[in-house]
Amino acid sequence: MGTIDVKPDPWQRLVAIGSILSVLFVAVGLYVTNEANRGQQRLTEQGQITDRFTKAVEQLGQTGPEKVTVRLGAIYALERIMRDSAVDHPAVVDVLAAFVRVNAPQQPNPTQLPSRPPADIQAALTVLGRRNITHDDRGSPGRPSSRLIPDLTNTNLALADLRDANLTGSDLTDASLTGADLVRANLRLAFLARANLYGADLTGADLSIALLTGADLTNADLPGADLSNAFLEGANLNGADLTRADLTGANLTRADLSCARTDDRTRLPEGVARPAPCD
Repeated sequence: MGTIDVKPDPWQRLVAIGSILSVLFVAVGLYVTNEANRGQQRLTEQGQITDRFTKAVEQLGQTGPEKVTVRLGAIYALERIMRDSAVDHPAVVDVLAAFVRVNAPQQPNPTQLPSRPPADIQAALTVLGRRNITHDDRGSPGRPSSRLIPDLTNTNLALADLRDANLTGSDLTDASLTGADLVRANLRLAFLARANLYGADLTGADLSIALLTGADLTNADLPGADLSNAFLEGANLNGADLTRADLTGANLTRADLSCARTDDRTRLPEGVARPAPCD
């Protein structure tokens, strides 16, 4: 039998091409519509976050002891915004840090007995201490990256509960942390120049590469603390408990280690003599 020569029908080819183009047009249309909807949704969500932020800041500014519950609600509302929007994270940190600076300044009379921070100050510190530090980057597309440094300078944080707080890179210059609970706190790269840490509990705290120039660590508890490569020039460590502490590479120039307690697990910088035990 001879072969049958079947020629393609031009009309059927045009129909097939038209069907394919129709599908593509529909797909493109759906994509554009979805992107527009998503863009509108993002704008709506950002507008809602802006409204929430504005309201929370207004509530935080209400003064007086009778408004403490309002301020507490504002602090936790700001924390929720921090979690919902990484873009607004730095602004929330700045607001909470400013709230602490304004409402918990250094005591004018340093001889006055320390008292615990008010509930709203403690709440702000708690929120700052459990923030997601991966969102501390202030950078934006096309601009250089810069790390957020929570500013808690010249604040009175005596007897504050900062156990397990993540205060990496925070600026606590000239702050009073007398008797504060800083067990396992992360103070790596923190600025603590001239800070008052008298009697503070820093058991297991990370103070590596921290700036502690002129800091008062008299009678501070530092068992198991990481002070490696810390700057402790002129620091007062008189009576401090340094058992199991790591001070490898720390700068102890003019530091007072008299009566400091150490044990065989205390790691001191090369060339630094172990403090003599007190009678």
